[in-house]
Amino acid sequence: MRITKSWYLIAYDIREPKRLKRLHYRLRKRAIPLQNSVFMVKLTDKHLDRLSNEIKNHINSVQDDVRIYPIHHPDTLWSAGKQVKALRGLYAGAKKHKKQKKTGIIRRLLGNH
Repeated sequence: MRITKSWYLIAYDIREPKRLKRLHYRLRKRAIPLQNSVFMVKLTDKHLDRLSNEIKNHINSVQDDVRIYPIHHPDTLWSAGKQVKALRGLYAGAKKHKKQKKTGIIRRLLGNH
């Protein structure tokens, strides 16, 4: 039995600085940062549920806003600006101009696809 992973885009708006730092720290350990409050992650359904529950337990549901959007593949997202060069060739199927060394979280997240 093969467990499949899917891509998700996580965006948040946290009102209180302490909660903001905590959530940002947790997501940086598991996901690829695209902007200060936007992350991309590849997870199984089970791990998505676990992450969603963890987020719910660490935010104020009245003041804060966290959204998780499923995406087909990172290459389907439109992007422009300084992050485009940094992320080019990161995803499977993308053309690579130079051999890039993937380190840390990126290697762990993209290792099996």
